[in-house]
Amino acid sequence: MTVAWWRIVPLLAITLLLNFLDRANISFAALQMDRALGLSNTTFGVAAGFFSIGYLVAAVPSTLALQAVGARRWMSLLMIIWGLCSAGTALISNPAELVVARVVLGAAEAGFSPGVLLYLTYWFPSEYRGRVLSSFLVILPAGLVIGGPVSSALLSWDGFLGIAGWKWVFIIEGLPAVVLAWVVFRFLPDGPDDARWLSQEQRDWLTRRLGSVAVQGQKAGWRALANMQVTSLALALLGITTSGGAAVTFLPLVIRSMGFSVGHTGLVAVLPALVAMLSVPLWGVWTDRAPRRELVAVATCSSVAVGLWGTAVLLPSAWALFPLTVAFIGYFGSVVPFWSLPPSLLTGANVAAGIAVINLAGNLGGLTGPSLMGWASDATGSYGGGITVAAAPVVVSAAILLMHAVRSIQPSVASPTEGT
Repeated sequence: MTVAWWRIVPLLAITLLLNFLDRANISFAALQMDRALGLSNTTFGVAAGFFSIGYLVAAVPSTLALQAVGARRWMSLLMIIWGLCSAGTALISNPAELVVARVVLGAAEAGFSPGVLLYLTYWFPSEYRGRVLSSFLVILPAGLVIGGPVSSALLSWDGFLGIAGWKWVFIIEGLPAVVLAWVVFRFLPDGPDDARWLSQEQRDWLTRRLGSVAVQGQKAGWRALANMQVTSLALALLGITTSGGAAVTFLPLVIRSMGFSVGHTGLVAVLPALVAMLSVPLWGVWTDRAPRRELVAVATCSSVAVGLWGTAVLLPSAWALFPLTVAFIGYFGSVVPFWSLPPSLLTGANVAAGIAVINLAGNLGGLTGPSLMGWASDATGSYGGGITVAAAPVVVSAAILLMHAVRSIQPSVASPTEGT
């Protein structure tokens, strides 16, 4: 496991960093772009959220294509396409063009994240996945830790070579994905059978171990796609990404409303993201040790809700950064216990379909979250009002996951009685 981790996870983590950065950099560009394009909070939220429309259309076929084409070929191709799309956003000049750019970028990125989650199941048995996911997904908040200061610096380039600062954000942060695509194509194996750095003994052990897990889960099959448990996971993820997506998309604007300058906003945004990044491995340890991983997911959802409501109460004071940090700890921590659940229900090709469908519902939150936050902010006249409304969906997610945990406990509680 250690050999596989060092050979696979660091490279995938860097690619995921660029993936997250290229979808989230619009939130920092908005500090200048909203005025340049004449965007209200509602218009910005909807336009940013249209990323999910392209994602919804392409997610399932793109994820399944990874299995057909091979991991390194498909991932590297997606990286080239989304890198060029992100950089090309610098060419827009009105809200309609922004919507089109976001749709195309969403379609280009659609198969990457679920494809990576599927790819990890080729290498790591279920009992290792909590820790592996936490060590891998820690890179998501790192995207804000790195992206905040970098984006702020690029915004200061306003007028350099006659190009607006917000356009430099898209150009400079989009092109590295194109370069890294060659590295992925060159060094990422499609699976254990193609890994020359594994000995035959290691390869045989990994194949047998993963094979035994697949046989145990095969009973679920495609039937799990119609199972209420899978449906509940999709709805829960939708609530998480709606509330969390609203917070991430509007983070720079909310921080700006606390009285910080444009140049300082990116630096201040590092605080909640950095603490969230440091906490992700702890969620991974808890996930692997917890008897019910659903309960860990409930805890992350509760953190998001409490943190966002605390933020709404304290705004526009800078003290709101503290509950906002709690919300980010829960949001970025939620991916660890949550994404350890689908592989326990599905196997083989069904894992690809299941992860894609659940991820599809979750990415709809990329549309509903920013749109809800933008509308509520304009309707109430404050970001506090917008955050209050945006926090509600994650409460529903907590309730769904709690019921999911109760259902999973019931058979084990009933079995001793049935056997007497």
